[in-house]
Amino acid sequence: MGQLPRGRYQQKQWDARHAAILEALDQLSGERGFANVTMDDLADRVGISKATLYQHFESKDAMLAELMLGHEDAFLASLDAIAEQPPVEQLKHIMRTIYHGHITPLRGLVSLGEGEALPVFRSSPQLMARHDQIIARLAHIIRVGQADSSIAPDLDVHTIVLAMLALSRVTLGQYQMPAIQEHLSPQETQIDQMLLLFERAIRPARPD
Repeated sequence: MGQLPRGRYQQKQWDARHAAILEALDQLSGERGFANVTMDDLADRVGISKATLYQHFESKDAMLAELMLGHEDAFLASLDAIAEQPPVEQLKHIMRTIYHGHITPLRGLVSLGEGEALPVFRSSPQLMARHDQIIARLAHIIRVGQADSSIAPDLDVHTIVLAMLALSRVTLGQYQMPAIQEHLSPQETQIDQMLLLFERAIRPARPD
């Protein structure tokens, strides 16, 4: 990281440019894949020199770590916003958010492959800590649902979390086999069906 400019106006310029670099990485990675974005590409998109770019970030991985951290913070804020909803509704909202590609460790940000994201993720104590916070929050929501009998009490909490993440990775709209493709519904309908499947799976069994 380069030396911070002095003065309020210069600091505002610095912060705006810093945010623009992260936005450029997010956009370009979505367009062509993270591995195919160069520092020259980022400098050109923002309209700065590569030397100025390096004043903000020492590497593309450093940018990615900060970008992922921002997404994780936004995800935690979204959990706060729905905290008053019933537990099952919270979980369905979270899954819908993940389906739309919100956060890296849970689904995949800006067309990242695991080989690109995981080394950066594992090398950042901040990212690891945020991830642990997210998993703990999901587990808490499930336990509250088990306590109020809206979620089956005999299901293991972390198995439910894993099921959420696994189902949220399913993108049937990209499935290439013709036998599946011809029966696909619009994406939002697919998501609704997947959430219905999940909800039915975690609800307590009805007595015969």
